[in-house]
Amino acid sequence: MKRISVAFCFSVLGVCLVLSGCGTKEQPAEIPSQTVIAETISENVTEDNGERDDPTEVLVPSKEEVLAMRETVLEGMSDEEIERLTENIKVANLQLESAYLNDNIFDKLSDKDSLYWNYFDQKGDIQIGWTYDGSYSERKAIMEAEGISQSEFYEKYGTPVMEYNRFDATNFINLIQDMQSSVHNELLAADLQQLIDLTSLAAETHEMEYANEIYKILHDLDYFLLRYGIEDVGKYTKDGSVVSTYYGVLNVYGADSL
Repeated sequence: MKRISVAFCFSVLGVCLVLSGCGTKEQPAEIPSQTVIAETISENVTEDNGERDDPTEVLVPSKEEVLAMRETVLEGMSDEEIERLTENIKVANLQLESAYLNDNIFDKLSDKDSLYWNYFDQKGDIQIGWTYDGSYSERKAIMEAEGISQSEFYEKYGTPVMEYNRFDATNFINLIQDMQSSVHNELLAADLQQLIDLTSLAAETHEMEYANEIYKILHDLDYFLLRYGIEDVGKYTKDGSVVSTYYGVLNVYGADSL
């Protein structure tokens, strides 16, 4: 696998580190303060990077439509099951959203050989980057003197950056499947199936587009179904463009599966 110099500090499938486990009896974990997350997001929004769909191409559900659809798709689930699903999707969305806006996650994943894909591929101790104590000019001088590439330099002189990864793609899929088993609505089950299928494809192909679609589904599930982001989150942000963006990718609102 090609080595890269950036020491990554955010886990793609590490969203699951703060999620509840795969057992149905476990409770959702606490998440960071909404206010802190929202303000961090709003202050770092700069450009779209070409990843988002044009929100004008789809009809954004109103608050009334979101509340009505939520009641419909969650029918038959216990309060505990609803809470678990809502919290897990919320945490996953916020973590990927932060990685998208602050860490340029999809640009990094556009390299199929990026060490960032280890979060999909491996469980346990994984390498996520390289570190080097010297200066840039020192590194450059060594590379020129020895006629070696950056990858070769880090292989020879760098120190691997390691991190423990509790959930790889397989574990994340198991978690979604476990929550899916408590869902009685076929359309909501289909949207969770999209997450399962896309995670499997991302792990198999290392195609960034599949990871990007995972984000879109989590975003719409969180802000336009299980919560109403425009009110539940928007009041904490300086820029409401993130929570008001609707990708239109959910089966529950009539979209076709990706």
